[in-house]
Amino acid sequence: MSEPNSADFALIKIQTADGPPAVLTLVCGIEGVTVNRTAQTNETYRRDCTKPNRPGTRKLRVTGSSWSISGTGSGNIDLEEEMTDAFGVRKTYAIELYRDDGTDGGDLMGTYGGTALMTTRNQTYSQEGAGTAEIALEGEGALTWTAAA
Repeated sequence: MSEPNSADFALIKIQTADGPPAVLTLVCGIEGVTVNRTAQTNETYRRDCTKPNRPGTRKLRVTGSSWSISGTGSGNIDLEEEMTDAFGVRKTYAIELYRDDGTDGGDLMGTYGGTALMTTRNQTYSQEGAGTAEIALEGEGALTWTAAA
């Protein structure tokens, strides 16, 4: 039987200093991570010249691509300065994918990386529960994948 090689969890890190080496800070508290990729297209409809009374069929042309990352989890006031500095500013991000191998750190499978703008930063506080946070990162340029060594 064959099974997919899936990650069990992901971590988002933000570049907080240029270096060298560059300093990446874990966005501690963000535990649910979603990676989205979209191909933008133009569509046209073409009729079959031998059947001119039949509706045309759709043809797609890819005009571009984009990516975004969203994350949800617990709020973390310890990162307030870093998150405020990143909001609405181009920063380098790393999204590390891990397999649960029973160790404290997990087994790194690989890392997505790219430049993005943090376009959403929502925080919720309530006396009935822990604070929550959600962020959205809109990518610029390519989203790269580097498999772990």
